[in-house]
Amino acid sequence: MITALLLQALENTGFSEPEGSVYLALLELGSQPASVVAKKAKLKRGHTYNILGDLAAKGIVQEFEKDSVKYFTACSPLVLISLLERRKEELEVKKTGLLQVIPDLERIRNPFSVQPKVRLFQGIDGIKEIYEDTLRTNDKNLYAIGDFDHFFPRENDPELNDWIWKYCTRRAKLGITYVGITNKSATSDLAFKKRVKEKRTLKMLQGIDLPVEVNIYGNKVAIISSSKDMVGLIIEDKPTADTFRNLHQAVWKMLPEYRL
Repeated sequence: MITALLLQALENTGFSEPEGSVYLALLELGSQPASVVAKKAKLKRGHTYNILGDLAAKGIVQEFEKDSVKYFTACSPLVLISLLERRKEELEVKKTGLLQVIPDLERIRNPFSVQPKVRLFQGIDGIKEIYEDTLRTNDKNLYAIGDFDHFFPRENDPELNDWIWKYCTRRAKLGITYVGITNKSATSDLAFKKRVKEKRTLKMLQGIDLPVEVNIYGNKVAIISSSKDMVGLIIEDKPTADTFRNLHQAVWKMLPEYRL
């Protein structure tokens, strides 16, 4: 169980599963030749040797020769933090470069190209992309209908749970106000308590099950299901967005302010 958790942590850092197995084996064994590491990691010797070479190139593993035999040693796990920091800096540089050419890319885009009107997303990464899309809008209000209890307390996925709360913080920093119609629940109470910091204003429903979340922003409507498989879609169509926004505002006027 501990090994599985460690492997998952390494994969989240950017390791492949074989790389994680080799690194963990080397941490436990100390300085060893590739053949010994391969046996511990349950991989073929040739494959293990290639992985050790890749890890050495990244500065995660060191190699040396002793009695004409090449040995490998795992660097301190603290090196992984430095690796992530370097990757973060590299991404920022790439992002800056991309932002500089976005206007040029937009200028050469064929104005008559057919743009997708409906996009389907599946899985955790897909749902994250839907939320990220809500941040790429010039609309300073995000109109929403949903129940926080269906989306935040995902006990089987604490990483996603933490990511969504951080998303709320990033949304607020961008000056986007969450205008939400939400069911009264424990998690909605928590969201209400954070309303100032996270730029959130709420109206209250009671006794209505809302397992699907609807977000209206700009000329888009995002619909996200809280089902186990996690699916969602974005409809990009101004009349559709305007209709949902108008319905939201009409219902908003009839509902009471959220209260604890």
